[in-house]
Amino acid sequence: MRLASWFKRPPTVPPAGRFRFAVVGLGHIAGYFLDALRDSPTTSITALVSGDAGKAATLAKKYSVANTYAYADFDRIADNPAIDAVYLALPVSQHRDFTERAAAAGKHILCEKPMAPTSDDARAMIAACATANVQLSIAYRCPHSFAHRRLQHLVRSGVLGANLRIESGFGFKLDPGWRDQPALAGGGSLYDVGIYPLNAARFLLGEDPSGVEAASAVCDGNGLERSIQWTSVFPSGARALCRSSYTEKIPDTLRVTGDNGTLLLAPAFSHRERYRILGEFRDATIGRKVNIDDRTPNTELSEFRMEAEQLAAAVLKNAPLLTPGEDGLADMIAMEEIYVAAGVPTP
Repeated sequence: MRLASWFKRPPTVPPAGRFRFAVVGLGHIAGYFLDALRDSPTTSITALVSGDAGKAATLAKKYSVANTYAYADFDRIADNPAIDAVYLALPVSQHRDFTERAAAAGKHILCEKPMAPTSDDARAMIAACATANVQLSIAYRCPHSFAHRRLQHLVRSGVLGANLRIESGFGFKLDPGWRDQPALAGGGSLYDVGIYPLNAARFLLGEDPSGVEAASAVCDGNGLERSIQWTSVFPSGARALCRSSYTEKIPDTLRVTGDNGTLLLAPAFSHRERYRILGEFRDATIGRKVNIDDRTPNTELSEFRMEAEQLAAAVLKNAPLLTPGEDGLADMIAMEEIYVAAGVPTP
């Protein structure tokens, strides 16, 4: 199934050959990115940036990466023509700073989600990249997953009928780290794992929420949201009932129900497992029920690799981004509205 049409934007073209990334931040999610690009024919990793020189050296040797930088000398990437873009795998509080610095260095940006601590930060990131004529992509996975695109197609085709209801959740028990520090994380479980159901609902419906019908949350003594549930309403009349948590494991599922049937994607967000769509709906054109059982093909590429290659295509081939900064901004606006409705303190 083909992805949505791409709108053309003026490219900033690096030298011929592979599109080359500097990985900024070397936590666990960066490991998935490093592994994913090993087999990419169009992208590669030419630099690592970390506050831990020993870790950077170890990973540089493992992945045959020529250049390493400390956070303090990050701005020196401007002088390295072997870096075309940065992949930001940093705590959320650092996304804006490193996006603006990368843009000033003339490098394109693939930024992990959530995009920023606030919608104002997200707007500043978009503006900085526009001024520098560099591309800004947010590392969302739905557009790169066969299962999510298949579910999107089914939902938008109308086979489920009217009165669409999305139910989704994602949660785990949080270990101590930067995610439990409000100054670094920007927000709580909503920002970390609740963004998956939120973004998936927007992706499936092709519209942004028009409001929050209900929301409630539990915060710790530092004001960090530890669990939250909410109902978003959409202009089409669809509703998304979602929840996320740092205090309990919530299976990552995505269920869409309408007057004519139900479809379930499970798992919905765990990229290390094969996705599967199950369900049934009544097809009025043939007068009977249709059963669905679709699995992710064994041949599907890593979503991390496809995120990188899509940014490369946007720069090298003038293919507009599937997940531009404006997509990240839409989620930031929606999450701020959810926090306000739930009475959660915001930055």
